[in-house]
Amino acid sequence: MKPSKILLSCFFILLYVSNPVLGQEVKFPWPEGKKMALSLSFDDARASNPTHGIPLLDQYGIRATFFVVPQSVQNNLEGWRKAVASGHEMANHSIVHPCSGNFVWSRNKALENYTLDKMRTELLQANFEIENLLGVKPTVYAYPCGQMYVGRGPYAQSLVPLISELFVAGRGWLAEAPVDPLYTDMAQLTGIEMDNKSFDQIKAYIDQAAANGQWLVLAGHETNDSGRQTTYLETLRQLAAYVNNPENGIWVAPIGEIADYVQATRKAMADTVNMPQLVRAAADGTLHLTAENGRGVGPRIEYMPDWRAFGWFTGKDQVEWEVDAPHSGTYQAVMEWSVSDEESGKGFVFESSTDGIKGRVERSGSWETFKTLSIGKLKLQGGYNKLVFRPEEDFGSVGALLDLKQITLIPLF
Repeated sequence: MKPSKILLSCFFILLYVSNPVLGQEVKFPWPEGKKMALSLSFDDARASNPTHGIPLLDQYGIRATFFVVPQSVQNNLEGWRKAVASGHEMANHSIVHPCSGNFVWSRNKALENYTLDKMRTELLQANFEIENLLGVKPTVYAYPCGQMYVGRGPYAQSLVPLISELFVAGRGWLAEAPVDPLYTDMAQLTGIEMDNKSFDQIKAYIDQAAANGQWLVLAGHETNDSGRQTTYLETLRQLAAYVNNPENGIWVAPIGEIADYVQATRKAMADTVNMPQLVRAAADGTLHLTAENGRGVGPRIEYMPDWRAFGWFTGKDQVEWEVDAPHSGTYQAVMEWSVSDEESGKGFVFESSTDGIKGRVERSGSWETFKTLSIGKLKLQGGYNKLVFRPEEDFGSVGALLDLKQITLIPLF
């Protein structure tokens, strides 16, 4: 087995931590070596934001995201335009703030009575009005009441695909964990409440995010000294002083700015990071089971970013993929691998819960030379499948099976 290497690029250094069961984990590379990212956000365009909260944030040089409703912006248009000039982000919070009819005040704009096309029309109208009022087009959205659906019962539909289409990011509400920048669905960012909390209460979330290299998205409403649904000004002062201390390693910026960075960085890292995830079919029905989207299981299975492949160090190692097959049927399995002449010839099994392929690892020429070849046909059931690639026999802890880059499943129906 060739030694694994750590991939270096001009943009970031990937730090891998060995895990004997699940392969490797990687810490997200924040700018300038920061430990975490932080976004402050406020909903509804509350009256106290431009009069109290924004001047305080400006004093500390902190730019926040404000999810506004156009009608509320008009109550202090000059104040909100000053906020834009100060670099704060104006984002979409709908045109009428619809929530579940379980809130009596929302009964005449209940999400249960919405359709996706009605929501689309209102979101685009809100974008238009915000841009007309403030001169900026929102790229980020916050779900009113944190609710991500329209309709009820058998007619209920998720808003997430629509938000993913229209916006760079969508923020939820009343979440319990910071955002994992490598894993998160950008249309479902977790928003953690900061209303009516002390700095010490918020710092517990900061410590968690810093320890794990995460993105903490805080969400509030009013900005004042007291009151319901209010982020306290004293809390903001202490928070601002803390995040501005360079020793704490916090990048603070609006949601849209950090979302753009996360998207660009994930794209740059996509072919070099093992992040197990459900494999969905391409437009032609082909399923690409790559080393990046597989899960290594075993005592010493290792994802090797320089080769974009899994390497076997023991006979108990295996790789698993979770797959959503568009149809039941037979697929041609094409494998891309490398192996030294000395280690070639061992048996392998590639199997689903109902079918399997057995074969021998043919020579590829060297560990550095990858070869592509059909290994047989595999039947899959439509929908969820769990696929496993493993040695046919346990060859112990001496030697290797192969370096596996990808298995492509081509539909034959």
